[in-house]
Amino acid sequence: MKKFFFLLCGFLLSVSAFSEIIISEKFNYSIDFPEGYVITDMESDETTVIFKNKYLQAHALIRVWPNSQFKSSDEALKNTLSRIKATSDYSQAIWRRQKCAVATFESPLLFPDNTQAAGWAACIPLPQQKGFLSILSYAPKAVSDDLGQVLVSVLDSVLIDAGSFREPGLITTTFYPRQSAKSIQLTVNGKTIVTQIDSIDKEASQALIDREFAVFTFYASHNLPEMFDAWVRFYRLIARDSMERVKKVSFDVYTSLRDDCEAADAQNPEAALAQTLLYWAQDFNYERKSSTYDKADIESIPAILEGGSSDCDGRSLLLMCILKNCSIDSCMFISAQYSHALLGVYLPDKMGQTIKVDDGEGGKEYLVGETTAKKLTLGMMSANMMDRQNWIPVELP
Repeated sequence: MKKFFFLLCGFLLSVSAFSEIIISEKFNYSIDFPEGYVITDMESDETTVIFKNKYLQAHALIRVWPNSQFKSSDEALKNTLSRIKATSDYSQAIWRRQKCAVATFESPLLFPDNTQAAGWAACIPLPQQKGFLSILSYAPKAVSDDLGQVLVSVLDSVLIDAGSFREPGLITTTFYPRQSAKSIQLTVNGKTIVTQIDSIDKEASQALIDREFAVFTFYASHNLPEMFDAWVRFYRLIARDSMERVKKVSFDVYTSLRDDCEAADAQNPEAALAQTLLYWAQDFNYERKSSTYDKADIESIPAILEGGSSDCDGRSLLLMCILKNCSIDSCMFISAQYSHALLGVYLPDKMGQTIKVDDGEGGKEYLVGETTAKKLTLGMMSANMMDRQNWIPVELP
């Protein structure tokens, strides 16, 4: 992952090239912030960091407590909130196989003028005994309801290890815990594949889409400079949320098609798999989910798998997630100018139209995949959409 370094208060905090992902190398956590959050204060030992959104009255505070100071995340969060004389309502969740704490709160001590603050808080045990990460996401109480989606989005975007880049976030997991397996049936390349998702996946994924679209809409409606970064983040968070939800689907698809793909292309069965899945997606029922500006025009990945209609971006995201679960380097490309989305697959031995993605080491050429026009192979691209400057990559770190 490409990183840039900013000097603040005498020490370094790294900021990823993936938009607003803030990374603490000392404590090994990251936060995929909505656009516009900037650091306003920070302790020299990096245990406390304060953020403010330059466009919204939204704030965030991070406090890392030593692992020896508390016995649990619940105890650490209660202590954190007691220090700001907060009234709160707690709940608990298991996330990343750790017991975490979540709360809504109000406090009179977070703003210098004693303005009442309200928002959300969470505490997560960090891996390798790095400590307890407490994070508060808040706003003046008078506007906290209006900014509720943004405040929740911050907490749901905390990342504590590589695996958390590819599963639902803490808040989504808290309110939409896994329930029971739901059998679904797919027909790919003439084969019937019986597989499973969770019965909560469709509802949970749609809730995330609705929330993050509301966050993105603020940047789009105000035509802010970060509008396109916010658009990329919207899709990135959907992909992150979907990866775990389609993990078993990906495995079952791979095992069912593996022999056929090896027979079709013994030298590069990964390319055969990508092409097979592209043909599969091209046959989906095409339909735009919404024609109004107040709702996201994308179907959730679980809904598509259950037989729902889909558009170019939903299909591209679905294939990206399945291929990445199969360890095939893939991404998605979006274009405002063309109102379209494409799949991208890294297949350096295959010829065709590609779009280059900067990886900090010279870049990679991703073969494009058109998901809505039938019978088009990987590497084929509409002649009126070939200006590479009009395509923006959506990647998962």
